[in-house]
Amino acid sequence: MPIKVPNNLPAIETLTSENIFVMTDTRAMTQDIRPLQILILNLMPTKIDTETQLTRLLGNTPLQVELELLQTSTHKASNASQEHMIAFYKTFDQIKHKNYDGMIITGAPVELLPFEEVDYWDELCEIMEWSKRHVHSTFHICWGAQAGLYYHYGIEKRKLPKKLSGVYKHTLDYKKGMLFRGFDDEFFVPHSRNTTVDREDVERISELEIISTSDEAGIYAIKSRNDKQIFIMGHSEYDGDTLLKEYLRDKNAGLNPDVPCNYFPEDDDTKQPIVKWRSSANLLYCNWLNYFVYQTTQYDVNQINDATLSDAFTQKADCKVAKFGGTSLADSGQFKKCAAIIEEDTARKYIVVSAPGKRSADDVKVTDLLIACIEKKGEQAEEILDKIQSRYKVLVRGLGVKLDIDQEFNQIRNALSDNTKSDYIISRGEYLNAKIMAAYIGADFIDAKDHIFLKEDGTFDEEKTKKVLGKALAETNRAVIPGFYGTLPSGEAKTFARGGSDITGAIVAAVAGADLYENWTDVSGLLMADPRIVDNPRSVPVITYKELRELSYMGAAVLHEDTVFPVVKLEIPINIRNTNKPQEHGTLIVKNADYYQSSLEISGISGKTGYTAILIEKGKMSEQPQLRAEILEIFDERKIAVKNILSSIDSLNIIVHEFDVRDCISVLTEEIWDKVPQGTVTVTSDVALIAIVGRELGTSPAVAVKVLGALANRKINVKLIDHGAQKINMMVGVNSADYMAAIQAIYTEFARVEQ
Repeated sequence: MPIKVPNNLPAIETLTSENIFVMTDTRAMTQDIRPLQILILNLMPTKIDTETQLTRLLGNTPLQVELELLQTSTHKASNASQEHMIAFYKTFDQIKHKNYDGMIITGAPVELLPFEEVDYWDELCEIMEWSKRHVHSTFHICWGAQAGLYYHYGIEKRKLPKKLSGVYKHTLDYKKGMLFRGFDDEFFVPHSRNTTVDREDVERISELEIISTSDEAGIYAIKSRNDKQIFIMGHSEYDGDTLLKEYLRDKNAGLNPDVPCNYFPEDDDTKQPIVKWRSSANLLYCNWLNYFVYQTTQYDVNQINDATLSDAFTQKADCKVAKFGGTSLADSGQFKKCAAIIEEDTARKYIVVSAPGKRSADDVKVTDLLIACIEKKGEQAEEILDKIQSRYKVLVRGLGVKLDIDQEFNQIRNALSDNTKSDYIISRGEYLNAKIMAAYIGADFIDAKDHIFLKEDGTFDEEKTKKVLGKALAETNRAVIPGFYGTLPSGEAKTFARGGSDITGAIVAAVAGADLYENWTDVSGLLMADPRIVDNPRSVPVITYKELRELSYMGAAVLHEDTVFPVVKLEIPINIRNTNKPQEHGTLIVKNADYYQSSLEISGISGKTGYTAILIEKGKMSEQPQLRAEILEIFDERKIAVKNILSSIDSLNIIVHEFDVRDCISVLTEEIWDKVPQGTVTVTSDVALIAIVGRELGTSPAVAVKVLGALANRKINVKLIDHGAQKINMMVGVNSADYMAAIQAIYTEFARVEQ
């Protein structure tokens, strides 16, 4: 099969003369075949030579390949004309939205520089990170291999005593692998480099395996165990005279180079070099394309992102904080599920627990029962407390845990008569669950009362908590911490105002410097829409902190930003998981999702009813900032919260909660009229606001078109439209009566395409 290359690429003439079938863009347009999309990041100064060498190998296979060439924008080629680079090469900004079946990162003559001193290093790191989500398999060559090993696995390169140059004999460390299928027991490969990697450094990385080595040249081939990353230390792509050109270059420069080993007959540089690596080079690239790209890539190249997205959830983490919600700990059966999840991964070092939640739809949460104890007092409180005590006895019996429940509840009873102990009583659900879990899994118990501190005004004392809790966490291999409360300077327990155990989980993750904060609940991640409105909505694989905040602001039942602030501040990823379906990846919440892009065009839909829109119209309002300020001051004086403001040249549309203006709308409009006597004021009630949130909104006009099209198809009138300043949300206003139908229509439009 042919290799498809850009029209007029210089390699075409050379390869055609070698009887390699090369197809130009023009001819390929008539083919009805899905070729493999291969990207070459060419870092070599000899651009055209390297293009030709790699194109030759990729084209000499039974697979059709479509080739794209990539250059770094932070380093300009000096040995190729700008006309050539502009005509045939693209920059990262031009291709980063695309997916590729395979990618090749070439070597570069910069190996004696520290990686961080290479002028395009930051851009290369960005490309390598991007490749993890957008490329099915990446093939690294020589310095490109060393750069990849350093970036992905932290493996340092080592300087050799002298330059390694020549053609060396290699053997296979692993003979059953597909990358070297069909190879002889011994084969030859050219090398030309000043640095290497140590075998011990590679063997320390469990995700890597060494496939081929040479007694003289050291490690030759390494691959990741998931076959996504291939690292080749030699230059099997070299032409027969490439080493000769390099040798003569250095010799003419007065560098006195050694004669390349095993290259010239009898090491006589006056004789014609012997090529003895061409067949193995062709077989290597054929095997990579066939077994590591063609047979395992997605048929639809746009789905490569989805296929590799699971890697984002399974990346190695040394320290995880796992928080389990109330439904996850409602009874002994649920406890056992949580314990199995904890034991399954030794990285789950610190566990935060909530109080027992509902066991069934008509059950009552333990925390709600404890609050009722405080409200009822006396004999009624005792009855409720007996009910809670009985529930805990059943729990410890079902788990076989030895904990004196009666003693614990005697302390709670003693506190019932003390009005200052309300928070202490309310927090006992989390406290007891933590003690039970610690005993069940054999972990240490760390009481939040002694390790999480609040200031007198109830705000978080970060400095003291970090010092005390950090010390306690460092002294244990695994610990369970109760959520929902800390301690005041007086020593009294204090529950959190909102977010409860989620706040504790985030604090523990931040203090521990966790690689990942897991939040285990009863749903498989954040849902695209309210399940009370949409049947079985999809969960969102990846979402950003900003998108989460927008959805929360518009009423979605997601983590509130206040509850995750400690981990957001440190950019610790959050993973929302389902205790009842631990095999599902859930939702990953990150700062930047550029390299986690999935097939979803939107991240969520949320909204609320019960708004009023007050439209003020007057000529050239946009040129009268003082008038705008005076109008808004009217709302401020009446303590009416403004939800949103939409403005144009001649108008100002102010959105408020209907409840806030219900009793004063007439007076309010009169006061506004006083400010705009020549204008008009129109009040529209029963408005529902719907937010469509997604990071694609700023780059894809199709999203807005689909939203409006979905509403038009259902004959739903749109009263207002607003695009957020951050370009990640779009808000539409509809009649409250159309609210549910509008959300269903929008969801269906996107779910129909995505699923």
